[in-house]
Amino acid sequence: MTDRRLLVISRIGVGPPYAGNRSRLAALLDDLRALGFELHFAGVDLSAEEKRETRKAVDHWIHDFVWPEGGRRPLADRIGRRLGGAWQGLRRRGRPGRERSLPIGNHPLDDWFHPSWLAEARRLQRAGHYRRVLVSYVIHSAFFEAFDDRCLKILDCHDVFTDRNALLHEAQLDPEDFWISLNQADERRGLWRSDVILGIQERESSYFQRLTHGRRVVRTVGHILPSDPLPFVADQAPVVGYLASANPLNRVGLRWFLEEVWPQVKARGGAGRLVVAGGICGAMPFPEEVQRLGIVPSPREIYQQALFMINPMRSGTGLKIKTIEAMAHGRAIVTTPAGVEGMAVAPGVSVAGTADDFAAAVLAYLHDPGAARNAGAAAAGHLAGLRQQAQGALLEALDTAPVQRFRPAWR
Repeated sequence: MTDRRLLVISRIGVGPPYAGNRSRLAALLDDLRALGFELHFAGVDLSAEEKRETRKAVDHWIHDFVWPEGGRRPLADRIGRRLGGAWQGLRRRGRPGRERSLPIGNHPLDDWFHPSWLAEARRLQRAGHYRRVLVSYVIHSAFFEAFDDRCLKILDCHDVFTDRNALLHEAQLDPEDFWISLNQADERRGLWRSDVILGIQERESSYFQRLTHGRRVVRTVGHILPSDPLPFVADQAPVVGYLASANPLNRVGLRWFLEEVWPQVKARGGAGRLVVAGGICGAMPFPEEVQRLGIVPSPREIYQQALFMINPMRSGTGLKIKTIEAMAHGRAIVTTPAGVEGMAVAPGVSVAGTADDFAAAVLAYLHDPGAARNAGAAAAGHLAGLRQQAQGALLEALDTAPVQRFRPAWR
């Protein structure tokens, strides 16, 4: 296509720097512009901060999709939701002792899509005649209905949402911390609305390929953060760094580290400081010895201080941006198997499945800072190669031909 305009519709924006999905979007927008695309952006219920930062990363801000104040779904939708809830209740009562085998906290696919947005999107298309549109998250895949088969529809998935809240339940999170969760049929229906699916890691891309029976193009675009290794601060006590949002899975992981790993590190002679930054600082209690930076204007602030980073993630989906971001800044990282899910073995990334092993890996770097610095440099170099592969996959996705769907003659 000679038309290099790309319409991006997204429920997330650029910033804050401690939120992984927003860091990834910032890198994705940078790559798209570097590939020669003119970015036209429509935000979906974005905060004032996200709007301000995202405007700097795109060429044209063309629309705000806003959930109407006090807006309610159409009557048919409300009835369907109530019937669905009642049916789930009957299933649970009719199958005593098997509650854990049933989906927990799943929602209808289009719960986060207001019906009025479809008419707004159609008006945008009539005015812009876009040949490519990228929609962020499967829960907003209904936007694709506003575009005909001449327009390439690209879905940036970010995560797998099939029975996601069952995963959070297994991690012993409170239901108040549950998030977006779909049944498999609804996730498949959302994927089918697109022409091209962007997975964030290979395991999830394979799942999307199976779910669509191989009839959609799936590309993995995950390692897209640019390598920007930072110099180390000389002549200071080694700093173990952690940067995270207040996401409940982050809280679970850090609590495990503080209760089961860090005491072992201190008891076994680990002469280092633990420094934490991001929204997580105000979301949970900390021992007095832990230094909290709070919300930082740039992630560089903590990476500059840190000798190496940790990512004690216990479970989750998607690609763990915290792991990739540490590599990008030239910092080695100690993480769990969940923190490298979807990644191949990489230099500078130490994986520990138990508290004992995690403490041993932290101690190894504290006792040998030179090894930590060398591992960080190797990690940054390795990530640069992975980024080139991701950029190639992204370009292939953008040059795919749209799917020609069957349209009944009477339509």
